[in-house]
Amino acid sequence: MDRIDRRHALRLGAGAAALGISAPFIGGRARADAVKTLSFQLSWIKSIQYGGYFAGIDNGTYKKFGVEPTFNPGGPTVDAVANVAAGQSGLGDRPIGPILVAREKGIPLKVIGTVFQKSPYSIISLAEKPIKTVKELVGKTVAVPTSSRPLMLNLLKDAGVDLKDVTIVPSSPDPSALVSGQVDAYTGYSTNQGVMLQTRGVKIFVLNVHDLGIPETAGTLYGREDFLAANRDLVVAFLRASQESWGWALNNPEPTAKMMVEKYGSPGLDYTAQLTEIKDSKPYITAGVGTTKGLLSLDLGLFDHIIDVYRKVDIVKSNMTAKDLCDPSFVEAALKA
Repeated sequence: MDRIDRRHALRLGAGAAALGISAPFIGGRARADAVKTLSFQLSWIKSIQYGGYFAGIDNGTYKKFGVEPTFNPGGPTVDAVANVAAGQSGLGDRPIGPILVAREKGIPLKVIGTVFQKSPYSIISLAEKPIKTVKELVGKTVAVPTSSRPLMLNLLKDAGVDLKDVTIVPSSPDPSALVSGQVDAYTGYSTNQGVMLQTRGVKIFVLNVHDLGIPETAGTLYGREDFLAANRDLVVAFLRASQESWGWALNNPEPTAKMMVEKYGSPGLDYTAQLTEIKDSKPYITAGVGTTKGLLSLDLGLFDHIIDVYRKVDIVKSNMTAKDLCDPSFVEAALKA
């Protein structure tokens, strides 16, 4: 899901051209009533992690700003970054890692905002057997997504842990392996897998990876450079509406959770879990510039730090900087609108 190359993106773009569609403009079609449509590729299934967006649809906030967004679900079989890179959707969201990797490979993507200023990505263990420091992973088995393995190895090295003393196995979206004792620790989102465990009655201990020196943003908004340039007003209007609708959702977690379970979310969502997740997410969304500048704002210093970490683990080999990766002018214009 995290892998993308330039050839794949260009091939998808060529397919759109063959159908007579100009890829950079997909999702930006003007209608007679001046409301413009926008196709947005989610990185995961429709759930409360996108509650702010669906609140904007339900409350008419996007319509007020002249935007009619369509949020396309992602998931384990969807290459979300490739879809945006190929022009199938104008914008998308993702943790910063895959976007940064795509940019490093020459895919012309730009970050224009982020929902989660601080990632809830964490090392999760059982409360009865808590892992409170990285060094306590010695002799343990930890489940880690393949895409995050280089960062975890770097975290262990920085803590002075011999890599042969920790067993790293691939993880799945469901953290049940932690409960069954197959692994001693599970790396995932405290607001998602962590909440999943808690609502099942499992008591956990959470060690946030960002606090350990591996910074990351999540729900990071991005688009292809040519799409952004050609649809600046539409993108700014979308961000302005999203700032307002996310603010409403964070201040009204109960109706937002109810709305996702009953109306917009994927089948089978649990109300208690959805409510707990959005409440737990608020400190991560409003962290840093999320409070000082406004929701969805970009902290270029943070992104430079993220790039430095990825360079340290040899994922980034270019001289990329935050100014190459990000364009804060869109969200700054939205904040002034």
